[in-house]
Amino acid sequence: MTQSVADAKGFVWEPVRGPKRKIEFEPRSDGSFERVEAVWNGCRWRVTGREVVTTMRRI
Repeated sequence: MTQSVADAKGFVWEPVRGPKRKIEFEPRSDGSFERVEAVWNGCRWRVTGREVVTTMRRI
């Protein structure tokens, strides 16, 4: 099964300088989401931040 951008729960990007980065939105049991930011260290993703997000909308 191929995943489209519409199905994605986050994004990975490669800045001009520095390692790959990603942001994901993980559903929580209370109906909100947890936003998780991470950076690629060459072997695995290292989480650099997270916060609870109560509302999201497409722009």
